[in-house]
Amino acid sequence: MLETIKSYLPDHTSAFFYLVIALFVIAILYFNDMFSNMNTYRGYDAKKQIGYGYEASNGPNMWKHAYVDAAGRQQSPINLLTHCTITVPSELQSLKFSEEFSENPREMLAYNNGLNVVLYAKWCNNRRPNITMNCVVYNFLNIRFRWGPTDNEGSEHMVDTTRFAIEMQVAFIKNNSGCDILEAARNKDLLMVSYFFMATSVDNPYLEPIVKSLKMLKCPLSCASICPFPLKLLTPIFSKNYFSYEGSLTFPPCTEGVKWIVQPEPLLISSRQASKFRKLIGGCNCTRISSNSRPVQKTNEREIFFYD
Repeated sequence: MLETIKSYLPDHTSAFFYLVIALFVIAILYFNDMFSNMNTYRGYDAKKQIGYGYEASNGPNMWKHAYVDAAGRQQSPINLLTHCTITVPSELQSLKFSEEFSENPREMLAYNNGLNVVLYAKWCNNRRPNITMNCVVYNFLNIRFRWGPTDNEGSEHMVDTTRFAIEMQVAFIKNNSGCDILEAARNKDLLMVSYFFMATSVDNPYLEPIVKSLKMLKCPLSCASICPFPLKLLTPIFSKNYFSYEGSLTFPPCTEGVKWIVQPEPLLISSRQASKFRKLIGGCNCTRISSNSRPVQKTNEREIFFYD
C-alpha cells in the first residue's frame, strides 16, 4: 500500500507540496464540520425534500390541491388594513425582548435552501434570544427572507395595500418545544415576527454582512459563515405600534395556528442590496429565485389587533 502511494508522489517532494496537502485536508474538515452543524439547524429543510415552488406548475395557486391546510380560513399572509383593526393598549400584551438580542452569537450561518435565504445562529451555553409575550417565552429559531421581482412587490404581508421590497420573518418557538418549525406550528407553539424593508438609494450597513455572503449562496443547498453580530442590529426591539393576528405558515403545508406579529414601520435597504437576493439560484431547474412570496390571503373576518 505504501509503495502504491509513493508511486503517485514526485521524486523530490517539496515542503510546499505537503503544505498544499495539509491545507486541502483542513479545508475538507472545515466544510464537513460546517455542513454537520447545518444539519442541527435546518429542521424541516433538512428532513424533507421541498416539493413546492413559486412557478405556475407548483406555486401558491396550486398548493391547496396538495396541502389540505392551504385551503383553510386562517391563512397567511394578509393585507393589514389599519381602519379594520382593533386598537388595543400595548400594556395588554406584554412584549419583551431578552438581553441575548444584544449579545454576539458564537456562530452565524446563512443557507440557500433552494427557495430562500435562511439565517441561523448559535449562542454560548446554548442560550438563545427570546421574546416573552403574555408570560409565555418563545426562543429564537431562524430568519427567512422573502422578496419579489421588483422593489415594489417583495413582501408577503401588505399594509394598507402597500408592499415592500423584502420581508424578513423571524421564527420563535415556545420554550421546551424542540427546534422543528413544522412541529411547533402543528402544536400552536410558533411565533413569527415580521419586519419590512423599503428600497432606497442608500445601503443598510447592518444588512451588508448578509448581502456579502450571498455571493457564496448562489447555488441551492449552499451555506456560508457570517461574522457574528448582535441580532438586534437586524431585528430592532419594540414593544408597541405593531399588528398581531392568528394565521398560518406562508409556505407548505401552510399549517394554521401561527401567532403573527408584524412591525409596520419599514427598515431600509438599498435597491443594490435587494437585487442581490434575486440573483440566487434555486429549484430543480436551476433558475434565479426572482420571487418567493405568497400572495395575500382572505382575512375571513379574523380579528386583527394593533397594539399602540
